[in-house]
Amino acid sequence: MGGFSLVHGFILLFSLGISVTVIGLIVWFLVRASKRPEAAPPAASSRLSVAARLQELTDLKGKGLITDKEYEQQRASILRGV
Repeated sequence: MGGFSLVHGFILLFSLGISVTVIGLIVWFLVRASKRPEAAPPAASSRLSVAARLQELTDLKGKGLITDKEYEQQRASILRGV
């Protein structure tokens, strides 16, 4: 009596294993959470000002790449978004 038995050894190993597993999971979750990507910045086209978008539209019309009807529709769409 009073000695360290095999059962005590297994209990000690089991409790150490549980502790190491829990600590490992906590560290893994923290590392994984820190590697999440930040929100993507808005696209360059969405950062254009209304004036720049209208100027680009006017340039397209001046080059004959869009019709008068398309110009009016796009212009109205840009101004509605203001």
